[in-house]
Amino acid sequence: MPTRSIEERLRAGDVLLLDGATGSELHLRGVNVSQGSTPEKLGAWSATANIDAPDLVRQVHEDYLRVGAEIITSNNFWTNRPKLAVVGKSEEWERYARAAGELAIQARNNVNPEAYVAGGIAPPGSGDLRAEFLDLTRLLTEVGVDLMLPEYVGTIEDCVTAVDACASTGLPVVLGVRHITADGLMQYGERLEDLGQALADRPVTAILLMCSQPESITAGLRRLRTAWSGPIGGYANIGYRRNPKFGSADAEQWHTIDQETYNPERYAGFVREWLDLGAQIVGGCCATGPQHIAALRPLVSAAAAAR
Repeated sequence: MPTRSIEERLRAGDVLLLDGATGSELHLRGVNVSQGSTPEKLGAWSATANIDAPDLVRQVHEDYLRVGAEIITSNNFWTNRPKLAVVGKSEEWERYARAAGELAIQARNNVNPEAYVAGGIAPPGSGDLRAEFLDLTRLLTEVGVDLMLPEYVGTIEDCVTAVDACASTGLPVVLGVRHITADGLMQYGERLEDLGQALADRPVTAILLMCSQPESITAGLRRLRTAWSGPIGGYANIGYRRNPKFGSADAEQWHTIDQETYNPERYAGFVREWLDLGAQIVGGCCATGPQHIAALRPLVSAAAAAR
């Protein structure tokens, strides 16, 4: 367990390196993350790997820690009732969710006890968002994560709900906002300036922009910085996209992976811009791997030394 809280470090001006993708990395390592999927809709994604391939999940976490990640995200993205229902596992959600938290904590303890484990959960797509977030937060707090990361949240209303639910046990909350546009707006046209105002009095430690192209995160951080005085950051989707051929062959996965368009060196160039804008937490989202996070380590170290 870390000796200093993440809130203390952020208040001190520290810059922290977040891990990269888990789901697409498991995909690359041979895990079927398309169970329960149809050509139109993604199924339980990486949630089932916590029980089906626990050693690989732990290995992914450890690989990120070994290249310098200071925050790893538990594989809880869709360990909720609605998403596990598509593979007939809704009644076992606690088993899958608990395993995700435990695997991340084991990896952290194995490699770097000073690193933080974030309980990373996303909207279930159906059902009661607040109830699902409350249940997962309570369970992951019991397991022992260090902070909550409600991520892939798309509207201001849902961001407020997610923050309040995830703060219910007293853990720090870092919010991940998805699908920022090229103009730096939220997915449905809402302004990040308005999000900052809506969260001004809420228990949120930092706001990160995520699962968007790197250029869009740059545009979004410029807007967010004008209305949010707290810590900001980003982690981009560099090339994990819907596969139009899914369903045409047994071996096809629902996503395709492109790690070349934004190779580690190019991706690091965008992250340098985020750091120049004052970002304190940076990492990678879909399709990024340990090689991308390794490329960010020198930038984060340099930024931390300069502040």
